[in-house]
Amino acid sequence: MAIHWRLKSYLSEKHCIYRPTQLQKLIIKKTGVQISLRNLCNYLDHKPKTLRLQTLEIVCSALECELHDFCEVKPAKQDPSKMKKLSYQNTPHSKRATRSFPDPKDYS
Repeated sequence: MAIHWRLKSYLSEKHCIYRPTQLQKLIIKKTGVQISLRNLCNYLDHKPKTLRLQTLEIVCSALECELHDFCEVKPAKQDPSKMKKLSYQNTPHSKRATRSFPDPKDYS
């Protein structure tokens, strides 16, 4: 999946916010929630690997915007020749289950 994270440029263009402390003050003023400066710096400097939906909701509420204003998700381009079919045959023997399901009669 191709994710384009543009929070820093969005803040500078639309809200004239250039520092994480400015964003933190705005979030506190609008929502009453304090997000740590370390997290805000991470969100501004690069695309986060994980991000809670609650945090996204707080940021969007404070900025009065929608997620697509600073984050765009597009499907990744797939090469059909390199795609593997997910099946039992493609699973290595070392990863396959060796036992069958237990017999329910054994639990009575």
